[in-house]
Amino acid sequence: MESVNSLQTILYVLYAALLAVLLWQFKRLEERRRRLARSLDLAARIAEWPRGSLQDLDTLIGHLLDQAAGILEAPRVLLVWEETDEPWLHIAHRTANGTEVTREPPEEEETEEVLSRRFGVERSAAWPLRGAIVQGRFFALDRQDFERDHLVLGEIAAQRIAAELDQFYLTRRLRVSVVTEERMRLACDLHDGMLQSLTGTALQLKALAGQLDDDPPAAREELREIQRLIASDQRDLRFFIEELKPAPGPLAGTPGLAEHLDELAGRIKRLWGLKVEISLDGLDGHLSEAFSRQLYRLLREALFNVARHAGASTARAEVARQGQSLHITVTDDGHGFPFQGRYDHEELTRRKLGPVSLKERISTLGGSLAIDTAPGRTCLEVLLPTGGAR
Repeated sequence: MESVNSLQTILYVLYAALLAVLLWQFKRLEERRRRLARSLDLAARIAEWPRGSLQDLDTLIGHLLDQAAGILEAPRVLLVWEETDEPWLHIAHRTANGTEVTREPPEEEETEEVLSRRFGVERSAAWPLRGAIVQGRFFALDRQDFERDHLVLGEIAAQRIAAELDQFYLTRRLRVSVVTEERMRLACDLHDGMLQSLTGTALQLKALAGQLDDDPPAAREELREIQRLIASDQRDLRFFIEELKPAPGPLAGTPGLAEHLDELAGRIKRLWGLKVEISLDGLDGHLSEAFSRQLYRLLREALFNVARHAGASTARAEVARQGQSLHITVTDDGHGFPFQGRYDHEELTRRKLGPVSLKERISTLGGSLAIDTAPGRTCLEVLLPTGGAR
């Protein structure tokens, strides 16, 4: 009987031990399940991380740090970075009250110890910020129980922040580059046209002073010529001012492009008296916004050159699709270039002939220019790859 009781006791103990082991395993599985669900939720939040605005740096930083703080569940986050080739240190500190962004000269190195004293940090985790344009560190502050998942998520968040900052700075540099290019082109047009004309007018006025007493009829004729030149310069300046105004609408597609070109033809007619006809064939709205604007600027410059320099009464611009390219011709009935005959792009470049600014614009777009010129008829032929097609 005693042996039976002893056996039962042993079985009860083994059963209790097995039950304890099973409960412990169940608890571990439940904890792993919760951690997995939590990780999946955080991964989904990273995957759904919305893109920030590229218009304003402070707005973008606030958006990035809000997203990162939410994913890491950190009360505060800190971002310290530098832009390559710029001697400034950027510091963004995000708290429950918002994000403060400062831009400081790097007079002394902001080490983690210095940052800890400055922002009252007691506990933090840090990840490097390695972008093509930005370098720095990202900190999650005041969280007490960092886990392995959080460290991985922090690395992903730092990479995302670096990528978006890179895109912001790259977009800003491209904008500056485009504006600078347009300013340089405008400066060249003003220098080659209006400035030279005003210089010539000043010389004519100087010569006129000596004719007033010696030959009054010739002086009056010279004065009328100077008046005509000043009126021409006024038209040029008015054209430049109009071109500096924002475009009234988008250019993408044939209807928008045709409307803007018709408006350009009307302005040229009013300012210079040059009658312009424009034909667009086979575009069918397949050009992107960026490519349409480049095409518009190319035609504008070509027609503007005719109006100012060719002494023509009529001009015609035709744009037609040829496979994966656009064939563009601009024909006028003016006096032509100083050189005569037909020249392809290679020969124009080698002999330094033709409109320099227009050749540069066409080359930038990967196209080619040919000129067939004679007194009474000049034709510019442009072959342009439609790299901007949709």
